[in-house]
Amino acid sequence: MKKLFLGLIATVMFGFAGNAQTKISTDLKSVIDAQMITLVHTANQTYSKGMTSSEWIKQNGPYTPTKDEVLLMQKVFSYLSAGTLDSEILKQDNSVLLTVSKSLISDSGTSQQNRWCFKCILQAIKEIIEVIINHLP
Repeated sequence: MKKLFLGLIATVMFGFAGNAQTKISTDLKSVIDAQMITLVHTANQTYSKGMTSSEWIKQNGPYTPTKDEVLLMQKVFSYLSAGTLDSEILKQDNSVLLTVSKSLISDSGTSQQNRWCFKCILQAIKEIIEVIINHLP
């Protein structure tokens, strides 16, 4: 009885502890994936081979990034550092971009010398996603 009770508690805990992924339609996924490719190509201007993730995020990310923004920046960096092809990016789960675009975007800490502004690019992508979402059936 004791084992059954502990097993029941463990099952309930695992059931609530999982991360729920954002359920998105095929049309919306293709929009998000296309915008992720745009973000990766734009971010490629600031990536140098041999850079670490923390160096790149510190150079390009917001002053105080949210948890989702950090996840997005890490995903973009992983695509950059691996030289991921666009066709492979399309196959990945890029829903973190949708999550970030639905929230308030943190102020970017980039200097005037840097041509890549995280907040500027994300704001443009956010607007594109909103327009397309409003026109999807």
